[in-house]
Amino acid sequence: MKQGRPPEHGPPFDIMMAEIDCKLANEGIDIPSRPMLAIREVAVKYGIPIPIAAPQVRLPPELQENVALGEAIHRWYTENYGDRLKTNPCPGRMVVYVDGDIYELRVPRIFGSVNFVLTRAWLANPGVGRGPVTCNIVQLLEELTPSKAARLSDSALATIEKAFQTALPAAYTLESTKHRLMSIARGDVEVAVNNLMARGGRYGESKWASLQAAEKVLKAAIDLGGGKLKFTHELTELTQILADSGLVFDAHAQVTAIQCKPAIRYGDELCSRDEALSAHQASLELVNILREAGAEFAEGIGRSKSPKS
Repeated sequence: MKQGRPPEHGPPFDIMMAEIDCKLANEGIDIPSRPMLAIREVAVKYGIPIPIAAPQVRLPPELQENVALGEAIHRWYTENYGDRLKTNPCPGRMVVYVDGDIYELRVPRIFGSVNFVLTRAWLANPGVGRGPVTCNIVQLLEELTPSKAARLSDSALATIEKAFQTALPAAYTLESTKHRLMSIARGDVEVAVNNLMARGGRYGESKWASLQAAEKVLKAAIDLGGGKLKFTHELTELTQILADSGLVFDAHAQVTAIQCKPAIRYGDELCSRDEALSAHQASLELVNILREAGAEFAEGIGRSKSPKS
């Protein structure tokens, strides 16, 4: 039922927003999602349309009068939560070895058409416009500078391209496959990346996280295919269960690169940066191998065409 105009400032507004925020928190809504949902709550309660980030001059009169209210709601959340409202829009990350150093490769969030290229030349941010956006894969490397990009070797460019071709479909498959183990596996991949990139390197912990990711991906494939899950950290046993179910694939190299013992977390099993990096990359390759073999994973996004150089 419509209740007249909602308060837009002062103590009544703060009380209204605190009540709405408490309701959203009790419903388990994460902080970055609350401003939009709070606008919806106010709009429904008071029976009014509230515009979201639209130029006021283009709005009809019934929306223009509520622009200030929408801005006040966003401002309330900014003042109360600050940086906690920020989210990382990227669906995933992958660590890449580039000319002696390791970098994080960000998987981009894709809306519409994208023309991926691979070049040492630093491209300007295209902004928002019509038609396909051009994205230089090299610039997806976190903290890579234009000067460093200009000096990349041919082998580095090939490595970056290969990593992108692995990370893009794997990240979207992990995100879009609605299975609790796939969701947890995404978190394990993040842990593997963080430990690899940590100053001083926590390589054993990174490799163990990659094992955990691979284990959950395999178990998700088994469960989605109607198989019976087995409690084990041995990836060979899990791949055999899938093979026995009729799935045809070859992940021997990936399993060999990933497999390790729990003691690796405590330094009782030695692990170099290269070994941890290989395990991390193999865990993402495994996602693609299983999907392409016919595992009941969501399509996510297809493999992109080879980028233009």
